[in-house]
Amino acid sequence: MGCGAMVLLAVGVLGVLKAQQDSDGNLPTGDLGAIITPAGHDEPTPAATITPAGHDEPTPTPTITPLPEVAAPARMVIEKMGMDAPIITLGLDANRLPEVPDDPDVVAWYNFSTKPGQGSNAVFGGHVDWTVNGQPVTAVFWGLGELEEGDVVKILLEDDSELQYRVTDNVALGYDDPEGVKVMYRTPNDVITLISCGGTWVSDPSNPLGGNYTHRVVVRAERVT
Repeated sequence: MGCGAMVLLAVGVLGVLKAQQDSDGNLPTGDLGAIITPAGHDEPTPAATITPAGHDEPTPTPTITPLPEVAAPARMVIEKMGMDAPIITLGLDANRLPEVPDDPDVVAWYNFSTKPGQGSNAVFGGHVDWTVNGQPVTAVFWGLGELEEGDVVKILLEDDSELQYRVTDNVALGYDDPEGVKVMYRTPNDVITLISCGGTWVSDPSNPLGGNYTHRVVVRAERVT
């Protein structure tokens, strides 16, 4: 038994995308890699089209305002869960899907999202449980589903500064919900999104993970300091 840090995507949304693959195994336009741009960059703006003489000039390409430079996240502290864990940086794998941490005691920050403090959506994932010598043990995000509105999540940055976020939402999404990918989208305000597994474990020998959880827990918190 074990839940991937971003299994919402690496298993759940992957299943949705596989169902949409063509006969050559290609993903449709708008897959994860196409939706997400690297942190610190805005969505690309199409180049202006040249218009023939006698027509109006094309609209100039707007100036892209870069995101502010901030230190990388180093630790996450959630006192209600008794959790104080290191943060590692992960990205997309060869299939352009989020990588999954191989350590149950770390939180992954995904570098296709913005950093905490940059004014948009910083996405994190972590395991809810793990298997040691054939026995399940709790992992870093055990208890994530118990967080409530108003609970505080602290992010410690590499420059020793601290950001505090207050929980606004805690929802459970079906693991194959095609809308689930939207929790990673950019936001106009400074938020963090925490994702792990939830619901009921269903064994499946054909699954490389040994099975799957029925839901994904998604916690959204807004910055307060």
